[in-house]
Amino acid sequence: MQIFATFEYSSLLEIAITELEGKGVKQIYAVPLDLRKKEPRLLDSIHRADGLSFIDKGMILAFVFATIGASKGFVWEWGPVIWGLIGAGFGFVIGVLINWIIYLFKRHKNESEIRKGKKGDVILVVTCDDHQTDVVEDILWDHKALGLARTK
Repeated sequence: MQIFATFEYSSLLEIAITELEGKGVKQIYAVPLDLRKKEPRLLDSIHRADGLSFIDKGMILAFVFATIGASKGFVWEWGPVIWGLIGAGFGFVIGVLINWIIYLFKRHKNESEIRKGKKGDVILVVTCDDHQTDVVEDILWDHKALGLARTK
């Protein structure tokens, strides 16, 4: 029987491995996962999207400013169409700039967390007898396993 578990790399993982060895489990294999080395792409393609959008606030503000510009354009010299287009462009640019600033602050915060020593995850593969599986699973869950799977 094989049990697969994922852990954040910490001293709890080392303690879990030591406890498993104390219970008579000898076939333990730990594989550390590498952290991302390069920054993800900023713009999404049609086949890959990460949920990050720069134009959502821009579209909302473009609608709001276009409505205000068109309504004021009846009084102003160039007319409602021109002022509606100017308002839409102005609102879109402001919305994209707001999203860009928010992105820069979040990215900088995430980079500082990584620099503070955040470690990657570890996959632990434990091969044991069928009668040991419950004990092994209890040990892994008690030491804060992120996920667990059992195969024969």
